[in-house]
Amino acid sequence: MLRFPFSDRPRLWGVAVSHYQVEGDDPCDWSEWEAAGRTRGGPCGPAADSWSRYEEDGSLAQAAGANAFRFSISWSRIEPRRGDYALDALDRYRRFALFLKNAGIEPAVTLFHYTHPRWFHAESPWLSPASVDAFARFADVTAGALGDSVRMFIPLNEPLVFLLAGYLDGQIPPGVTSARLVPRVFDHLLAAHAAAAAAIRERVPQAAIGIAHNMMAFAPERRWNPLDRLLARTAHRCYNRGIVEAFATGRWNFLLPPATRMRGRRDDLPASIDFFGVNFYSRLHLRSPGRERIVGDFRYRDRAGRGLTDNGWEIVPEALTPLIDEAAQAGKPLVITENGLADADDRLRPGFLRDHVRAFADDPRVHGYFHWSLLDNYEWLDGFGPRFGLYEVDRTTLERRARPSVAVFRDLGRRYLASSR
Repeated sequence: MLRFPFSDRPRLWGVAVSHYQVEGDDPCDWSEWEAAGRTRGGPCGPAADSWSRYEEDGSLAQAAGANAFRFSISWSRIEPRRGDYALDALDRYRRFALFLKNAGIEPAVTLFHYTHPRWFHAESPWLSPASVDAFARFADVTAGALGDSVRMFIPLNEPLVFLLAGYLDGQIPPGVTSARLVPRVFDHLLAAHAAAAAAIRERVPQAAIGIAHNMMAFAPERRWNPLDRLLARTAHRCYNRGIVEAFATGRWNFLLPPATRMRGRRDDLPASIDFFGVNFYSRLHLRSPGRERIVGDFRYRDRAGRGLTDNGWEIVPEALTPLIDEAAQAGKPLVITENGLADADDRLRPGFLRDHVRAFADDPRVHGYFHWSLLDNYEWLDGFGPRFGLYEVDRTTLERRARPSVAVFRDLGRRYLASSR
């Protein structure tokens, strides 16, 4: 059964947001993290107030020429206490999905985008197999409530980013720093994806299911240095290729530097996705041995000469093409599930859009693009500083204002969608 690409919508041109970053006011593990002073950017508060303005946001996406809208479901809103599901929250998301559908916009729903209910880490943490069952129940209840209003689901957003930041570096909840535990958590995350996919298909047999994998370009800081080159190759093998191989073969076996072996097998993984999503932003330059870390340091450099984004990331659209080639090894249709930049003045965004779209527009393997983000939002540890939105959000009034690049996005989308006919 071919679930993706959709026969009635062979190409997607969309925008993306995530629940906590635009909804705000959501008691969860991340709000507790803020209260403990563990972020650089202060509290999220109401964020962009999208919980009450989602339909307004959907209309903005429509005005920008989007035919798809990727948003995520807050697990903590749906299940604030374990086993206690909030029907009003489920209905709110369903009403938004129906609004999008009636506006001719494809809803694409992500189930996990970094946050957890407050009870999760104590009662069914990712260290325990109980996490798999808990996530599958959440997926089952959510898919059942959304019903036929949604046919595109992404159970996990950037599982490797969450794994490294939450269980190795301890930068985000749950704040663990243990390389020894990382392989077990990784196995449970992949098992949770497969279990959630099965639950969704029970509820929505026609659903197209994918993974959103953050892919990063890596380059040696000193091209002549063999250690820098080795570290760049190792980083690519671990960070980019590991998840691709897991979903292509059901097996993974790679080294997480300096000495953590990631090895496992889940035979149900390849059949659990209908498309493979690529989140792409930038390139890191690696140096080994490092001055800050023994294994190596990583830096963003403006080697391409296009200028750095507001948060210091390199703009390197030519790096997207080889990563698309890598992602294609999963053997599934591809979607660019996130791509964007922090650019408050909107000076770089028009060229950024044109250059990145050029990298995939004629590639028959790529069936869609989601720009991050529709709105300026709460950028996790960096708070409201980085401005990723096509639409500026006034921090006092929360009014949305179109940046000039909206017109560029609309024109690119018109041409991209027209070429699929």
